[in-house]
Amino acid sequence: MAAPSAQSCSALATRSARPIALAVVLAAAAPLGGCVNPAGAIFTPPPPDVASPLAEDIRKLNVQDAAYPSWLQVPSQPTDLRPGSAWTRNIYNTLRLRREMQAIVVLYPQSLYGAQAFAKDQRAYVVPPVPPAQAAAQADQTAAFAKSGRERAKPPSPVQ
Repeated sequence: MAAPSAQSCSALATRSARPIALAVVLAAAAPLGGCVNPAGAIFTPPPPDVASPLAEDIRKLNVQDAAYPSWLQVPSQPTDLRPGSAWTRNIYNTLRLRREMQAIVVLYPQSLYGAQAFAKDQRAYVVPPVPPAQAAAQADQTAAFAKSGRERAKPPSPVQ
C-alpha cells in the first residue's frame, strides 16, 4: 500500500488535472462548433452548385423514393489483383534497392564537381572551326587528290 503522502499527492494531481483536461477538450471542440447542423440535416445531400450546368437536373432528381441497394449487389472480390504478400515483397525490394543505391553513392562518390574546370580542359583539345577560305582551299586540295587517284587507277596499256 502506498504511503499517505503519496496518496494525497495523487489525489491532488487528479483533482488539478480534471479542469485542465476539460479546458483542453473544450478548446479542441470550439472550432468544430461551426460544423454542427442545428436543423439535424446531417445526412441530407448538400444543395447543388447553381453554377453547374447539371444543377437544374440535379434539383429535379428525386432520390427519396429510390430503392437502397442490397448486399447481393456488392461485387465479389476481384481475382486479377496481386495478393498483399506481393505488395509487401515489392515494398521490401524497393527499400532494398534504395539501400543499395545509397551504398553505391558512398562507395563511388560523385566526381563531376568543378564542371567549369572540366569544360575548360576539354576546350583545349577541341579544334577550332575552319574559316571559309581555308575550307575552300581544303576542298580544292581534296578534289586534286581524288583526280590524281583516279588517274593512277587507270588500267595499264595492253602488252604488245
